Amino acid sequence: QASTPARPPRRPARPPCRPAPPAFRRRRMAFLDADMPWWVLLVVLAALAALLALTGAIPALGRAASGRRKKTDDVIPDSPRREQQLVEDLRDALETEPWCPKMEIKDWQQAGELPACPWNFDSCQTVPEVLERIWRSPLCPELQTAFDALSNRVKNVQVARVQATMPTATHFTVVYSLHTGAELFGGSPLEHAVGLDLGQDEDVRDRSPSPRRGGIRRRHGSGTPKSQEEESEATDILLPCLLPFYRIHDGFGVLLSTRHLPLLLSSPTEGINGSCYYVYPARGLEPVTLRRPLIRFARVDRTCSACADRSLEQPVVVYLERNGEQTEDDEEPLAFIADTVSNVAGQRVVPPSYMGGPSSL
Repeated sequence: QASTPARPPRRPARPPCRPAPPAFRRRRMAFLDADMPWWVLLVVLAALAALLALTGAIPALGRAASGRRKKTDDVIPDSPRREQQLVEDLRDALETEPWCPKMEIKDWQQAGELPACPWNFDSCQTVPEVLERIWRSPLCPELQTAFDALSNRVKNVQVARVQATMPTATHFTVVYSLHTGAELFGGSPLEHAVGLDLGQDEDVRDRSPSPRRGGIRRRHGSGTPKSQEEESEATDILLPCLLPFYRIHDGFGVLLSTRHLPLLLSSPTEGINGSCYYVYPARGLEPVTLRRPLIRFARVDRTCSACADRSLEQPVVVYLERNGEQTEDDEEPLAFIADTVSNVAGQRVVPPSYMGGPSSL
């Protein structure tokens, strides 16, 4: 019987081999095993400390900014109010400058406290009496309609005194406060227009009450004007036909704020934020063309002016557009002024713009 060959002995199993570490692991371990300088550790620790401090400071900064914003909003809550406050501060600073015009305004009861005030309201008790004192009778028919339209709408009367420095001058003006809240203003009467002949009978002028005739306070050095002096002074006015109105007001306009008065009185042809002259004072009359002696005496709107030919004995209104176009009307300048006063007082005497009238004032 054949014998089976013996199997060779089994070798013992090898332990599993661990994979070799990657190259980057070998480098990292070598870096950790190496001796690091002490300053590197300090830099790392300082960076970590700064990062932690910054992380904790951000919420605190946010809370502080929120607190400051809340405190500011409690004082001036919105941006428009801050801007208004800055404008008022700037205006107050400008008013302290020596070149800035100085203005003083008082109610008609205290008007006598203003030095050299041209109006005398000592015997007046009510606003209608004040108006009659300002618009001294007798009035020509055209101006009587303007007085009636204004007197029915005036709530209060004030007198303003403005001292301008460039050029040096003192201006007085009456401020009419209407029942609607609007404000109108009229300059002081021209001295050489006080004795103007209005075409009335002598007995009518003689019977006029003395308080009305004494409505203008006599200034120092003024006397009874003579006829020759009146004639020479009338020639100084570019449009003598306007003297009946200038004996009442040397200019008339609209106010959106009494703070605008110094600029308007210093520069009659200029406007500021809606405040302007609609009837220019005598010092604001100026020629506008060279080919024809037209004198601009009133404002219709932003693009149109009312003019008159000074070479004519009885001039009529000529409307002058900004582009130079001229339109001649048959209305006299004094009647135009009366209609203008009635319009700005609230009694419309011309059709609105959508009905063919002039554009908005």
